[in-house]
Amino acid sequence: MRLWNRSKTHATQGTRLRSTMITNFDSTEQKKRWLELTKPTSSNDEIPDISDMWIRNSTCRPCERLLNDRTEIATYFAGIIRTAFMYCRKIMLSDAQLFDGLFFLALGPTTVNGILGKSYKDGPVIIVSGRQNTLEECLKAFTISTVGAVQDAASHADESIRPSSTYCAGTASQHTIRPLEYCAFDHTVTRAEALGLSKSFYDTLDDRLAHVGENGLTMSTVIAQTYAAALHPDGDEQEYYRFLAQRWQEWIDAEKQGLILYENQNDERVRQRANSDGFTPWFERYAQQYAPMLAKRYHLDSKTSGTQCSIFTAALTAISSMPKRSDAFMCINRTKLPEHCVADAGQAPLSKTMLRDWYQFVYQRALARHLGAYLIAVDAPPNSFEQIAGSAGKTDGSSLMLAGVITKQLGDMPFNRFSTFCYESRSTIERWRRCDPSTPKREQRLSTRNVAYSVQQASEERSLMDDGKNILFGAGLAALLALLTALSDNVWLNGNAPIWLIVFVAWLLGMVPNFVDVLKWIRGVRSSSKTVVYLA
Repeated sequence: MRLWNRSKTHATQGTRLRSTMITNFDSTEQKKRWLELTKPTSSNDEIPDISDMWIRNSTCRPCERLLNDRTEIATYFAGIIRTAFMYCRKIMLSDAQLFDGLFFLALGPTTVNGILGKSYKDGPVIIVSGRQNTLEECLKAFTISTVGAVQDAASHADESIRPSSTYCAGTASQHTIRPLEYCAFDHTVTRAEALGLSKSFYDTLDDRLAHVGENGLTMSTVIAQTYAAALHPDGDEQEYYRFLAQRWQEWIDAEKQGLILYENQNDERVRQRANSDGFTPWFERYAQQYAPMLAKRYHLDSKTSGTQCSIFTAALTAISSMPKRSDAFMCINRTKLPEHCVADAGQAPLSKTMLRDWYQFVYQRALARHLGAYLIAVDAPPNSFEQIAGSAGKTDGSSLMLAGVITKQLGDMPFNRFSTFCYESRSTIERWRRCDPSTPKREQRLSTRNVAYSVQQASEERSLMDDGKNILFGAGLAALLALLTALSDNVWLNGNAPIWLIVFVAWLLGMVPNFVDVLKWIRGVRSSSKTVVYLA
């Protein structure tokens, strides 16, 4: 794990932040990983599409069935959230990461809290940050807009994504679905789509919103049925997103019960703690900081004559001024760049994937800083922009590195084993959590190694076969050391060597088993992927 901090900025002034955000929990990152984990392994696999996963009736529960068929989904999630929890007690999510995050929606609050091994003595771990008075109002603001707001945004949109017409059958004050890229629906709602629905749709939505709270009608149910009617007009709106509405409501109820926390970004105390002037200024700052880094990495300035390079540079410039992610992704999708491009000695990976990777990092870096939280990229793959930025930021402050294999070991632990590990290693974990930019580098290295060693020891398994191999290896090593000792005493040194040399050789031979154990441990935790933590 690499911790990259900006300890000299005015934001934290050397003090530790109380929470951390995780790049892996961005809604688009959750969707990307979800699709990787749910790929069919054979022609007989029946994997539901994301849009069909939320159906629920008396005979069909595809999401719950998938979680039981593919247990690696929960295992992956457990590794990610436990790795971050090892460094910081509080995990911060934006309302979008919660309400549009496939892992959080599929698992629900009970399972997520169980993965963290919470008991009666533990307080809430998850903090949801939004800009409304309540979490329920955040769900409405995230999914519902007004016709007038959509029309105004369309008229001021970048020319590359501006709709040809802003006419709508509804009035400016009526509600409509909000234009956004939704991972939970596996659909990007465009401004043209939000303005192109029938008049009866807008009338029905306004009527339902006016009666929320009556006769048990919840906001989550109204929104789920609204999107079912808009995106699946031929389906049953009562059943299509029924399980999604249930999960939304479970998270809302969890906040009311105190199982998770909610904080309003507009609250004065929250604003003072975050010490931020808003998301957009931080986005612009990080875009200006990291765009030249990308250009330098792939020598874009020296290849401006190439058509592909010109397209890439133009797209990078355009998305650098788009703090709204759905607009940026739409701009990227419309470019004539290849989806993927493997880098080699003579070609830079100028692709849509690289643009999205860069934008995701800048967006999440700005969001975490705006909310006054650390940013952690758990198990970041090699050559990802997270690692590129982390390597470039070494001169800005101290760095800690934790191998990605630790995340897998934590994810494989059962609930009760993780709880036991946290208790038995509480001093080691607490010592690591206290590491900050002011901590001496030697202390940082020792604390990180202690945590990695504790996780590796807690995840070790025992078997008769393994013990037998260790006994045989130990017997062979002991015989070899006995031979070397005899040779050193009677042949090599023969009583004529200085005392210090005899003592040193005896010590060296006696320490060989310890050196072997250290090498085994280093080999066991080696990994090309790294967890990168950026301290705001």
